[in-house]
Amino acid sequence: MNDESKPTPPAANAPLPDGGLAVPAGEDEFAGIRSSSRRHPVIALATAALACFLVFQIKGDVRYALSPSVVQDLGDARAISVAKLESLPINRTVRLAGHADRESAVVLDTQGAWNFMQFFRLLGTNNRIFVRRAADPLPAELAAHDVFVGRLMRFSDLSYQEAIRRYFAGHVSATHLFAPAEVRSALAAASGGSLTITDLLGDRVTLAANDELVIDVDRPGHIRVAFPRARFADQAAARAAVEQQGGQVIEEPSDAPDPKSFELVVTFPPEWRDRALQALGEMDRRLHIRPAHSTHQARVADLAASADAIVARTAGAERQTFPVAQIQGIGTVAPVQIPDDALILFEGERPREHVKTLIIAVLLLGFALANLLALRRRGGW
Repeated sequence: MNDESKPTPPAANAPLPDGGLAVPAGEDEFAGIRSSSRRHPVIALATAALACFLVFQIKGDVRYALSPSVVQDLGDARAISVAKLESLPINRTVRLAGHADRESAVVLDTQGAWNFMQFFRLLGTNNRIFVRRAADPLPAELAAHDVFVGRLMRFSDLSYQEAIRRYFAGHVSATHLFAPAEVRSALAAASGGSLTITDLLGDRVTLAANDELVIDVDRPGHIRVAFPRARFADQAAARAAVEQQGGQVIEEPSDAPDPKSFELVVTFPPEWRDRALQALGEMDRRLHIRPAHSTHQARVADLAASADAIVARTAGAERQTFPVAQIQGIGTVAPVQIPDDALILFEGERPREHVKTLIIAVLLLGFALANLLALRRRGGW
């Protein structure tokens, strides 16, 4: 075949039959077309900023993932003072011993996943140290001891801390018991309507003027006797048995806890009290004898202190005097208030559990850097 029979390529920029222009051999025919996929510089900057913001939001988890896994022993939670809170290893793995207040504990259900966890305060810490227990079922070695190992954080760093504070303040209460002498001293030193008292477990409790205290007072010489109905037909029979031993019935309480018995408050002359009670006990082994107490409720605003007693003002402007030596106990129920400097320990949480968070942070930073480099390469700034 002759070379003359070979087709001759069209000259550069020569018109083609379909109306286009010829491109010289070896050149990219799309080189002159501008890319329509180039993003606006503002979009690239916003994307990088969003990635950096997400990394900032998880910075605590990232630092915890990079922290050493050695457990720091902080000892007894009750020994941690307010001043020492600032020096505690925040966002580190610690071991803490303390008595859990299970009366005011709350059970958390994480996002409806049927993964239940206890959330409670440690007694004697003035509501400043809380624990989120590991998820149920608890291993036996954790459930048997009040020693908690996990991640220590500031309560204020939690994203849901406001909801927890509101729930505890509005729905969770704890019982506080006080030494009678401590209450009398607080009343004597009070200048306003409120009181701040340290309870028997070491927690300081602030009581408002309308808060109520329950005062349990011993009644010297008075004895509460529960008579079984199977032996004593009615109260008249029980009264006759008491009077037969030289005693006297003072009161017929209506709050007997056992329906199979009824109670009387009785008294005997001191010289033969023990002999009379022994004789009553021999009548029936089911007969129950205990000291008689009286329970009184009073607002803080209606209480005052005398030299050796607590004085309560009743509705009729009358006064009742309770000698401190006769008061068996004073208690109240108060809402659990979480202070601003409170801490929380996430039991069982370790740095290795946050490695995935570290990987996510690296990917986000890489994504932000790629956007910024691409923006610079395209002359975005």
